[in-house]
Amino acid sequence: MQRIHSLSLLFAFFICLNLSAQTLTKRAYEGTISHSIPIAITLTQDGHSVFGTVVYKKKGTPITLVGKVEEGTLFLHELTRDGSVTGIYSLSPKGTGWTGSWNAPGSSARERTITLKEISKATIPVPKLANVTGTYAYSFGNEAGSGELLVQQLNPGKIIVAVNAVTGGPAYNIATIEKHTLALRGNRAIYENHDFGTCKIQFTFSAGAVQLDYLDGAYGCGFGHNATAAGNYIRTSTGKPLF
Repeated sequence: MQRIHSLSLLFAFFICLNLSAQTLTKRAYEGTISHSIPIAITLTQDGHSVFGTVVYKKKGTPITLVGKVEEGTLFLHELTRDGSVTGIYSLSPKGTGWTGSWNAPGSSARERTITLKEISKATIPVPKLANVTGTYAYSFGNEAGSGELLVQQLNPGKIIVAVNAVTGGPAYNIATIEKHTLALRGNRAIYENHDFGTCKIQFTFSAGAVQLDYLDGAYGCGFGHNATAAGNYIRTSTGKPLF
């Protein structure tokens, strides 16, 4: 029964778009890391993508969160303005909140327990993004994986994109999407390629961030071993990129 209850709550959280797709649900949580570091988190789900912020209460500065829900687990990355990943979250539903782990990037980073309790929720309009042009990036640090996404919006319904991502050492395998024009519908665009099989990647934009994820199990993109264009990117520049 507890499992069914948790899954029902998860369903309620992640399928909170109304039938007209004009609103989203923004939820606020409070909790701790390692039972001693107080944090406040806001999360808004858009399809399977999730966007929000975390505030470490002793510091008070919001840090961007970008991630997704996959097979009942919420995965988030904490990203600073320069694209550095400073925290990795893996969370499962518990009551009206979440519980799981937090760790800093790096193979030697210690995993810490995180618990979150929902304190409020509100219905908000689906964001209307003025322009998604810019450079987006993420980095797990020296000798670790990183990615860069270039975007130029041509008009409200069309963008140009290019992606270059690399795994960590010693392999440094590469995932590349060369300059490509995509249709932009609302805040989403889909890249498809059939050169190496079936490749389909969805771009879900939010204010200052974008989440890339595969659609329909279409992983045949011809990328290097373990390399992927999918991931969580933050906008590091709003200028027109050079492709």
